[in-house]
Amino acid sequence: MVHIYVLNPAHKLRFLSRLLLKGSKRILRQVGAPSPVEEVKQTRKPKINVFHLIKSDLRHAPQEGLTRNPEFYRDESEGGFCVFRVENTLFKVHKCYLLREQSAFGDMLSLPIVEGFPDDAPIPLFDTAEQFQDLLWALYALPSQLASTTEPDSPSLDRLLNVAELANKYCIASYETWALEKILALAQNPMGFLRYATPEACARALNLAVLCNHQELLDVITQRLVARILWTDVDRQPILEVAESRGLRKLQGVAYYKELVAIEKASGYDDNDLTRPVFPPSMSVEKRMLFLAAHHSLSNLWECVRTTAPTFIASGCTSHTECLGSWTEMWQSAGVASQTMRHGSADVLGRLKAMMILLRKSMKESSSQVTLDCTLAALESITTARDDIVAGLMDHFQGY
Repeated sequence: MVHIYVLNPAHKLRFLSRLLLKGSKRILRQVGAPSPVEEVKQTRKPKINVFHLIKSDLRHAPQEGLTRNPEFYRDESEGGFCVFRVENTLFKVHKCYLLREQSAFGDMLSLPIVEGFPDDAPIPLFDTAEQFQDLLWALYALPSQLASTTEPDSPSLDRLLNVAELANKYCIASYETWALEKILALAQNPMGFLRYATPEACARALNLAVLCNHQELLDVITQRLVARILWTDVDRQPILEVAESRGLRKLQGVAYYKELVAIEKASGYDDNDLTRPVFPPSMSVEKRMLFLAAHHSLSNLWECVRTTAPTFIASGCTSHTECLGSWTEMWQSAGVASQTMRHGSADVLGRLKAMMILLRKSMKESSSQVTLDCTLAALESITTARDDIVAGLMDHFQGY
């Protein structure tokens, strides 16, 4: 038996028509209702008449009866412009930006000789045009520009150095602090400018830290530059000049040490340390004698380092005495290894670095002889010994 179903389309048409009718009513209701935009327009405040803000009926008072606000009644001398000549460039600057806080510009502009300087007789300064332009950029900058940390908008290192140097020179304390904090943030970045910038830029930052007495910045720059001088071929001369003029003994010692190691390497040496350093003819006799004495002192230091393993304390180790015995044997063995003796006799840090690599490998392979706590403490003791040697390098060059 076959069932035949007959589809009547009238039911569907009636259903669709009802849907269309409901939708049309909904649309008509929305059209008739006031829109949110219209409601906002209706509640918007009317335009203010500025004359209503002015108190026109204020009682007249004689001039002697009025008091000038000491903070916000500016003297006419702070208005207008002043013209500076820096190198062969003229700068016409609003006085109010220069007098916003106490600085040397306030004293400068108060001098009788400065008042009324026209364009053909500007105030001459000793700075470079680029330096002064960067200082004015900071003085005229918006707060959002000074606070910006995004790469395209943040000022460059050269601009920050210029602003900090001139702000210190002209005693503009707030801008000096701002620039120094920006430079500190760049210096603290492990991939920052102290890793790749020119030696001249690094030397400027170093000198600035001393000039402004910013100890935190000085410590960060010193730490980064010590590592860069020791383990790269960076030109040491610009940094050494600042270190000598400012009495930075740690950087001085590292620079002299690296120079002595380079001389020793160029002279040639063997595993028996029989070769003495051959100094270049351009080196003065006094410097040769001092470097020769430093070579002898560093060679003696190496003998002490090689034969005396650094001690350490590991509170979690139950067999610390046995660990110290194994550690001493491994230390003395690494001290006479060929990888260690490949460096010159005065290259104490180079030999110590080679020993650290060998000891890490030995302690990893002989984990049963030294516990994990003692292993970590022992490796840390090498780092401490290295830092002590770096801090005392200048002592080997006493008198220079």
